[in-house]
Amino acid sequence: MSGLRAGLSFTLVLLALCVSGSVFAQDTLPLAQELITVKGGYADKKKDLEELRVRAYIPILLKAVGKGAAWKPGHPNWEATEKRINVEWRKLYADYMAGMGRDAGFAWMDEALAREYVRLFSDEELNTLLNFYKSPPGTALIALEKRFLVFYPAELVQSLSRVMIGYDALSAREQAAFRSPQNRERREFVVMFESEMLLSEESLRIGGTFIAENSNAVQQGALATAADEVDALRGKVDAATLTAMQTFLKTETARKERDFLLVAVPTATPAQEDPAQAKQEETAFYKALAALSAQWRAVAANASASANE
Repeated sequence: MSGLRAGLSFTLVLLALCVSGSVFAQDTLPLAQELITVKGGYADKKKDLEELRVRAYIPILLKAVGKGAAWKPGHPNWEATEKRINVEWRKLYADYMAGMGRDAGFAWMDEALAREYVRLFSDEELNTLLNFYKSPPGTALIALEKRFLVFYPAELVQSLSRVMIGYDALSAREQAAFRSPQNRERREFVVMFESEMLLSEESLRIGGTFIAENSNAVQQGALATAADEVDALRGKVDAATLTAMQTFLKTETARKERDFLLVAVPTATPAQEDPAQAKQEETAFYKALAALSAQWRAVAANASASANE
C-alpha cells in the first residue's frame, strides 16, 4: 500500500471496505484515464470509424442506381450522382449525430471509455496494460499505429468499393502483391493494430452478410493496395521489438482488451447518456439509412423504366 493509505486509521479502512465499489472506481479511474492518454486517445479512432461508415456506404448507394456494365467511374452521370449521394448521405448522418446530442468531435469518447475500463478491468490488469504501452515496444506500437491510420482507412474503403461494386480491378502491381507470400506477413503485421481490427469490423457491419462472406477479399485487397506503405512501416521496427509486441498481444490481458475495444469503441456513449437509448437511436439511424438506400433504388428503377419507354 502507498504511504498515504498506510496512514489511514483502522476505522477509515473499514469504511473504505464497506464502500469498496465507489472507492474502486475513484482509485481505478485515473489508471484507465492514463492508459487511454498514453495510447493517444480514442476520439480520433472514433472519427476514423465514423468517416469510414460515411464513405463506405456511398458505394452501396452508387450500386443501387447502377445502369449496367457501363455504370462505373467515367460514366457521364457517375460524378454528379456520387456527389448527390455524398451530400444526402452525409446530411442523414449529421442529422443522426445531432439527434443523439453528440459532439461530432467525440470529445466525450475517452471519458466514457475510461469508465468502461474501470467497470471491466482490475487494477492489476490496467497496470499490466499501462506498463506495456509505456515500455519501448509499446511506445513503438503506438507510433506505428498513428502512421498506419494515415493511409489504411482510405485503402480499406477502396477495397470495399471494389468488392461491393466490382467496377475496379486490381492493377498488375496490386495483383502481384495480393498473391505474394509477403501478403501473409503484412496481414500478421497489421493485425497488431487496434485500428485495423476496429475498421475491419466496422466494414462488416456496414456491408452486412455480403461483406462478411467476402471479408477476406476486402482485407487482402486493402493490403495489396497498401503494400508499399505497410512494408515501409514494417521496416521501421526491428525483429526483437516486433517479437516483444506480438508476444504481449497474445497474453490473456491483451486479448481481453482487444475483445473489449471491439465492442466498446464503436458503441461507447457519453457518460451521461443511457446506453439502451443510444442503441435504440442507432437502430433508428440504420432504418433511415435503409430507407435512403431504397429511395435511390427507386430512382434507378424509374430511370430505367423511362429509358425503356
